[in-house]
Amino acid sequence: MKSYSMAAKLRSFLLGNSTVSPLAGMRAALPALVLTCALLAACTPSGPADPTVSEPTSSAITVDTSAVPTSVVPPSPVGTSPVPTSAVETTPNTTEPSTTEPPPLPEGTVVPFRTVTPGSADGKRIGLLAPSGADALSNAIADSVKDQLDLAGAEVISCDPGDDPALVLDCALRLATQQVDGWIALQPGDLGESLCDAGPKDVPLIAISASPASCQTAVVGVDHQRAGFLVGAALGVSSKTMADCTYDAFVIFSNGAANIVSDNRAAGIRAGFATECPGPIVDEILLDAGSQDRAFTEFATILAGLPEDAVVLVAAVNDAAALGASASIPELRIDHVTLAAIGADQQARCMIVANPQWIGDAALFPDRYGEVAVPALFDALDGRVPPPSLYVETTFLNASNISSYYDETECATE
Repeated sequence: MKSYSMAAKLRSFLLGNSTVSPLAGMRAALPALVLTCALLAACTPSGPADPTVSEPTSSAITVDTSAVPTSVVPPSPVGTSPVPTSAVETTPNTTEPSTTEPPPLPEGTVVPFRTVTPGSADGKRIGLLAPSGADALSNAIADSVKDQLDLAGAEVISCDPGDDPALVLDCALRLATQQVDGWIALQPGDLGESLCDAGPKDVPLIAISASPASCQTAVVGVDHQRAGFLVGAALGVSSKTMADCTYDAFVIFSNGAANIVSDNRAAGIRAGFATECPGPIVDEILLDAGSQDRAFTEFATILAGLPEDAVVLVAAVNDAAALGASASIPELRIDHVTLAAIGADQQARCMIVANPQWIGDAALFPDRYGEVAVPALFDALDGRVPPPSLYVETTFLNASNISSYYDETECATE
């Protein structure tokens, strides 16, 4: 282990290397399951030219109803955000963390996943505003919502704005003409009251990953600080076990294209690590590299400026950055790098199983959002008002517990 400051040597290396390019924000979304065009009418690879309202559908499908194993960290107390805020970097292209505080998260309630009762919504007409297109994370969320609505026997009136945010309000206007009993809107953007003015009136609305609006009954999302906390704590346990919390560099991959989310995840990472290795993170290197390609290039540059036996800890706010960083690690350095990330998409899960240096991910479960949003909507229709902010359960997955959540054979062809 080195007694000198690796961060100082690295800064000197970077400043003297004319090949280092400016850092960029995210250019790729988290990989996830893809929602088929059969579920949202008239979609194309780039989304429809106009929003399309599908005919009502009703079907029953088989959904896994097995209990979800308990997280390695107890769920957040109801109505609170579990992770204290700590210093984060908000200015890209620097290796020195600032003391800027991240924006506070809204108070929310962590809720368990619930599978709806088959046929429990027979005769109900439910509007679904959900885009199909390049965002695989959104597609997976929409797929899970549609699955739960179909299982409940609801008539689903889907409107798909594709990749064009300008068409979201057109979708809301069209759903307002369909006499729906309630509706669900997935990532409608920063429309706020415009969405309320355009959409169905006097019926419950469950929004997913949306900005606040007065007509929302509840919003479903992720406690980003908690997700980061799980990653930081796992890295802390590994560091404490393997090297008594000593290391040469701690690299955090942020994402400047999603500042608020990224800042809160980074704050959680620092807070989680401190629970196992008390005190501020030393030799921290913060990189704004949310995409896989950028992370590959930037981490390769980082490693080139460190001795071959330097111990490096890596935390990524999304799987795209983690995949890029992992791919850039030379074989001779594998045993000296420990990595964890947020997301747990299919590619990341396979990497966790195959590569011991990737110790795990805080799972966001986009394929199970429907088990939160749809029960919340049905509660509202039955007169049981859900909490206004609902957090999806977040769990740290590693090679030993992934099979409790996902099919063990999913990586057979990887």
